[in-house]
This record gives sequence, structure tokens and C-alpha cells, in this order.
Amino acid sequence: MATLGASALLTALASSLFAAGAAVYGHRARRAWLVLASRRAILVTGMLMSLAVATLAYALLANDFSIAHVASVSSSDMQPWMKWASLYSGQPGSLLFWTWTMSLFMAVFAATTLRQIPWGAPHALATMGFTLAAFLVALVFFASPFRVSAITPADGQGLNPLLVDPGMLIHPPFLLTGLVSTSIPFVLGAAALLSGRLDAAWLRHARVWALASFLILSVGNFLGAWWAYTVLGWGGYWGWDPVENSAILPLFPMTAFLHAAMVQERRGMLKGWNLALVLSAFALAVFGTFNVRSGLVASVHSFAESEVGPYFLVLLGIVVAVSVVLLAWRMPLLRAEHDFDSFASRETGLILNTYVLVALALVVLGGTLFPVFSELVDGSRITVGPPFFGDTTGPIWIAMLLLIALGTVLPWRRAAPGTLSRRLRTPAVVLVGAPIALVLAGMRDAFAIATISAAVVVLYVSGREYYIGARGARRASGRNWLAAFGSLFERDRRRYGGYLVHTGVAVIAIAVIGSTVFQTQVRVTVAPGDQFEVGDYRLSYGGLRVREPGVNGIDQEIIALVGVERDGELVARLEPGQRFFTNFENQPVAIVAIDGSLLRDIYVFIQGWDGEQNAEIQAFINPLTQWLWIGGAIYTLGGLLAFAPARRTAPVRAEIEVPTGARQV
Repeated sequence: MATLGASALLTALASSLFAAGAAVYGHRARRAWLVLASRRAILVTGMLMSLAVATLAYALLANDFSIAHVASVSSSDMQPWMKWASLYSGQPGSLLFWTWTMSLFMAVFAATTLRQIPWGAPHALATMGFTLAAFLVALVFFASPFRVSAITPADGQGLNPLLVDPGMLIHPPFLLTGLVSTSIPFVLGAAALLSGRLDAAWLRHARVWALASFLILSVGNFLGAWWAYTVLGWGGYWGWDPVENSAILPLFPMTAFLHAAMVQERRGMLKGWNLALVLSAFALAVFGTFNVRSGLVASVHSFAESEVGPYFLVLLGIVVAVSVVLLAWRMPLLRAEHDFDSFASRETGLILNTYVLVALALVVLGGTLFPVFSELVDGSRITVGPPFFGDTTGPIWIAMLLLIALGTVLPWRRAAPGTLSRRLRTPAVVLVGAPIALVLAGMRDAFAIATISAAVVVLYVSGREYYIGARGARRASGRNWLAAFGSLFERDRRRYGGYLVHTGVAVIAIAVIGSTVFQTQVRVTVAPGDQFEVGDYRLSYGGLRVREPGVNGIDQEIIALVGVERDGELVARLEPGQRFFTNFENQPVAIVAIDGSLLRDIYVFIQGWDGEQNAEIQAFINPLTQWLWIGGAIYTLGGLLAFAPARRTAPVRAEIEVPTGARQV
């Protein structure tokens, strides 16, 4: 198995290098057959990577502990479904999964989109070949998942205890795939710069791939937040950990690109900005790969420092340097085709929103690397935590929400004074009225009031757009309201799917405020039979019991029996605890117990206990947390609708205000 897998990787490396070389030489020598051979080599690379992954999967299922990676992340008592998580666990496995998914993305791109860009096919193929080769070099020479152990152990060590969870079956694949997917817009951007074809031709294709990347990466981060909330046992879902930050960083420029692309499509502006955004998104994905593997910044998610870390630092430097050189080289061709007609236009809202998203990325990146900067300055590593990120990103989130609303209501190019007044009047009333209503309701936290008010404005303007569109469709076709609403997505999925994404963002913003600003918690030590209060709830502790699952390396589980009452009525019976593993005696994992509702989560876990079953219990009341997942679902649905191809239907006449006395023609 090891020989087959290693041979597949080595052959894939040769295939990717051939693809790059054939594309470059074929283009320069004007030999079309070499460019075609390059395309086929990209497809072959994807097949060879699939063979390597299948080989490792078989080795895991067959308990082939002669392979070091299998012995380090699997064991004979592990259930088959958990061995899927073992495939991409550990440094070699995750790098294999990364390179495999990248090869599949590039193979699909070569089989589909490449045919539609003859002007840039050789440049795209060369970029793909060199990129794949760069990651395959790391796999073959620095972190091979097929390295054979000097001594074959009788059994494997098993999976990292934190990863023994069903969420690991979907969260890492989505997140890794999302990061990898940034490579395709990068390829298109590089091809446009290398070929000098800098009109909207590359943009149309890049937008589709960027939307797919945006969607997958968003889902991966949502799943990561859900996993952190339900498994890590600290009461929250986003701790601003360096690796968490690395995972979300590419999402900011990719989202900015999706907004800026609309301006270039309609107005021929932001050509250089759009290219910089797609190039930087991939550079940030490579930065995340480097950060996880280098030990540069300490993280509970990162691998131990290894020799592959410096390699990825060099690769990151190459990606950044090549991007900067290409942009500088083509700068004379990146002039805008039109100037601003008016600052009171949708272009302004969209452009400012991209600046806000980039500012957000820079703040998160700066905070993540602050320990490195501080060590360079005075020799001491100073780490910044959630308070720093909350204080610095909070105002940016509020600005983003307000700009989402502004970009939705303003028209393209120019707004007449009457139109501007009419479109801004009611959102302004909502923006003023929302904080007044919140203060009257008893809310006093200024940041919470500002964020919720901005989110309410987004909900209002998005809802108004749906209402106006559905009203027009209903009057034109005679449909009922539900059918008229559904017809909006048949007519313009990109537009109305985008509004749904904005709705999801607003719901998420409200949920984040509710679950953080208004969170209450207690930490108590109780004996069996004791009761304690958190918020409006009384919790009773009924002692401990032991479970012995005997699978996936789990030795035993210590479970606390906790009853939850409110006003004398039983609300829930919870069973928080800790899970212990045979091969990881000093690494217990929390078993979090959650009773969720639309208004609040009761979140309980235990810190420890003594021989008399006196237990230290921590309990939280997290308001509105379930709306975080609901908002994520709305956001994802909107992204899916925007990504789906539009159905060709007869256009529905929109309502147009006709000035009084004007003659119909």
C-alpha cells in the first residue's frame, strides 16, 4: 500500500510539472497539441491524487499500521465512519486532502471553464501545473502520508480525542475544500494578467468560481463554530484562535470580490482592485496552511512545528511576490473605463463595503500576527485575545451592516434628489427608531444597540426589496403572494439570493450580540443533591455515573446528572461530562450538554470532581444562540440560490413610477 500511494504522489508531481512545462512551451512555440497535452496532464494529476487518497483510505480500513500516518491517527477499535476523519487528520493527511481537492477543482476547471477561455488557456494551465507541483513537493519530500514505520506497532495510537466527534466528518472537509477553492479565481486572475486580457472576460468565469468558494468556505466556518460550541466546552463558538482566524481570512477578500465584480461588470471600474482581491484570497489561504504547520503562532488547532513550515513560508512569499509583480506589470492596462457619476450611487456602497471587508481582514491578520511583531520589537511575545478582536472588529461589522443597507437601496450610477429621498426615508426612520425602541425595552449596552439597529435596517431593506419585487410580479401575473415571491428567484436568483445572504448576515449579527453581550454564567462546586441558579433557572446536581463505550479509543465517560427547572417545572435533564481515552490519558474531552430553544441555550459542562462526587460545574445561559445557526442556514440558502443557474423565463415588468401627465408610448 505504501509503495502504491507514494508512487501515485511521485507520478502526480511529474504530471503537474509536465502540465506546466507543456503549457509554457506550447504557448511560446505556438504548438496547440502541447497545450492540449497540458490540459490532459492536469486531468491525469487529479486521477493520480484520487488513487493516492483511495490507497490511504484502504490502508486505514485495513489497519495497515506499517504506514506511520495510519498508526498515528487510527486504531483497530475505531469505527469505520470515524476512519474517514482519520484520513485528513494529522499533518500528512490534511496536506494530502488539500492537494487532492485542489487537483479535483483544477481538473473540473480544465474540463469545463478552460474551453471557454482560449485567450488564457495556456496561462491558466501553467499556473495550475506550478501550483499543484508546489504542494506535491511538500507531500513527496516533507510530509508524505505513506512513510513506512521502522517498527510496525500492534495497534495504532488512535485519533486525537478532540476529533472523535461526528462533526469532524463534515467540518474539516468543507473548510479545507473552501480554502483550496480560492485557487481557481487565483488561476483566472493570473491568466488574465499574463495574457493581458483584462476586460470582463475573466471576470464572468471568476465570479462563478468565487461564489462557489465563498459558499463552501462560509459553510466550513459555520460548521467550525458549531463544532467549537458543541465540543470544546467553553461556552462560546468563536475564540479568535490563530487557526480560526486563518480559516476565515480568505473569506473577506473573496466576499469583497463578489461585490466589486458587480461594479466592474456594469461600469468597467475596479479592474486592478478585483484582481488584487482574488490573488490575495489565495495568498491568505496559503498563509493559513503555513500558520497551521509552522508553529509560528500557538494554537490549539495547529500541528507541531515541522520542517514543512519553512517551505510554506517560501511558497507564500512566492505567491505574494508573483502577484505584486503581475499587478505592477499590467497596471497601465487596468485603468477604469468610466468615472463615478455620483457618490449617491450603488457603486459607492459596494466599493466602500469592499474596503470595509479588506479592513476587517487586515485587522484580523494583524491581531493574529501580533505576537510575532511584538517579539521582533522587544523580544517578548504578547498575545491578543477576544477582547482585542471584539473592540477592533465590532465597529467594522456595524459599518458593514450599514453599507449593506445603503448599497441595497441606492440605484446604479446616479440618484435624482427625489429618488434618493424616497429610497432613504424609511430606512432612516428605522435606523433612528430601532435604538429608541431598544432603549425603551431596557437595553443599555451601546455596542449592542448600535449593532442590532444596523442589523434591523438590513432586515428592513432586504424585506422591502422582496415586497416590491413580489408586488410587481403579482400585479403582472396575477399570482398569489407566495408564488409571486418564488418567481423572484426564477427571474433573478443572483440578486434575490444575495438579499437572502444579507438577511442571514443580519440575523447572525443579532444572534452574536445576544449570545455574547447578554450571556450569563456561573461556576460552582456542588455535592450530590445540591442546587444552584443561573439566570432564571435552578439546576440540581444528582451525582456522577460511568459509561464505557469501548470504541474509537474511548476508555470511559464520566457523566453528571443535572436537572433544570424554571418556576418549579422541569425544563430539561442534562448529562454533561468528560470523555477519557486509552492512549491519551492526560487529554480528556468535555461532553457538553445543551438544552436549546429559539430564545436561549442552557449550556452546561463539568470541570472536575473528587472522590465523593463533589463536582465543579460551569453553566451558561446563551440568549439567541440558535439564531446563529438559523442565520447561517439562511445565508447558505441565499448563496446556493445565487449560485444556481437562472431559469430562463419571460421577463416580468417591474413597477415604474410614471410622472403625472406623462404620455404612454
